[in-house]
Amino acid sequence: MSYEFKLPSLGDGVTGKITEILVKPGDTVSQEQIVVIVGTDKVDAEMPVDTAGTIEEILVNVGDEVTDGTPILRMKSDGAVAESTPAAPAAESTTAAAPEKTPEPAAPAAETTAAPATSASPAPATGPAPEGLRVSPLARKRAKEMGVNLSDIRPQEGASRISYKDVIDFVKRQIDTGGGVAGGAPAHKALPNFEKFGTIRREKQDRIGILTADNMVYAFNAIPHAWITEKADITRLEQLRQQYKDQVKAAGGSLTTTAILTKAVTAVLRKMPQFNASYDPASREVIYKDFYHIGIAVDTPRGLLVPVIRDADKKSLTEIAVELRELSTRTRDGKNKLDDLDGGTFSISNIGGIGGTNMISIVNWPQVAILSITAAQYEPYWNGSEFEPRLMMPMTIGWDHRVINGADAARFLQQLKAILEEPFLGWL
Repeated sequence: MSYEFKLPSLGDGVTGKITEILVKPGDTVSQEQIVVIVGTDKVDAEMPVDTAGTIEEILVNVGDEVTDGTPILRMKSDGAVAESTPAAPAAESTTAAAPEKTPEPAAPAAETTAAPATSASPAPATGPAPEGLRVSPLARKRAKEMGVNLSDIRPQEGASRISYKDVIDFVKRQIDTGGGVAGGAPAHKALPNFEKFGTIRREKQDRIGILTADNMVYAFNAIPHAWITEKADITRLEQLRQQYKDQVKAAGGSLTTTAILTKAVTAVLRKMPQFNASYDPASREVIYKDFYHIGIAVDTPRGLLVPVIRDADKKSLTEIAVELRELSTRTRDGKNKLDDLDGGTFSISNIGGIGGTNMISIVNWPQVAILSITAAQYEPYWNGSEFEPRLMMPMTIGWDHRVINGADAARFLQQLKAILEEPFLGWL
């Protein structure tokens, strides 16, 4: 039977671009074989076909923008197509509050002319698109986030709509020419001619690196950052970790300091909800979240990614340790599910396994706080009669000063320090 494979959901209102086509007409494919890779602003998603058969026609080209329900290819199926839709595709890259569910194919999203942004947008774009032009949903979303006026943007030559790339290119031009963007990003100065000093080598930044750079520049300029550092005495905690690590290992997890921090941070967030929030500058509202999805920075060959432990407040330490191990492995291997990297409400970046004595991190927008951890070291502590060695762990909280004041940031670290030094307090 002839069968048309359509793109499954990339997320609510999300569009993407075909970055690779892995099959050609005449190829025989098996069920769940990856046939195309679709890039969005969060992931490079590997799309598996949901039935076995022979490819008859490819309906998209590399570079095409696609959305839910876009026809991808036509094939002669070897059997009946599964009644359920394809499982969520694997993904590769970066930061949905709802539980994961099986997506249902939908008709291609309609493209309409842009309208002024609603007040719910963090930095609303103003004005419609130029007359006769359409705007892709992803381009519209990014324009609102960056505070870009769609009427100022022109698509690539010959195109009839404004794409995500058009928005990003416009913002880069504004920065490079001193036009500025939302958040007051400074203009880029022209680089000197390095070749007059010696041999140089240029390498194109990969897609994840570009996305990370764009997001970090936006976050750093949009958020008024502040930081404060404290040290926690984790001597007893490390003894407990060593005592119970085999028990957690038997359950399939790894009792790491990061897993413990995830559980401890969640306990503090429940008492200090302003750290588990987002800020809407358009409406001057703080958005408090009643769910606790903790983003964990993971060092991968493709760069730093931040997968999310969902509903950490509802999980035991062992459950968090098991999930964190699985999630970290998937992230390093590039096997993330689409929503592994989405919906975080607070982030933890722990580079203690590498080293460092202090680190200040950029808040992962649209969150309002991030905890940075560096290597714990033994330090002499005067107990009243003599010095004794204590294992001290530096920790720094970075926060959005529009939502959080310095006194509360200090209190956050003191509460976290108290739990790490006396874990029983996390139950109170």
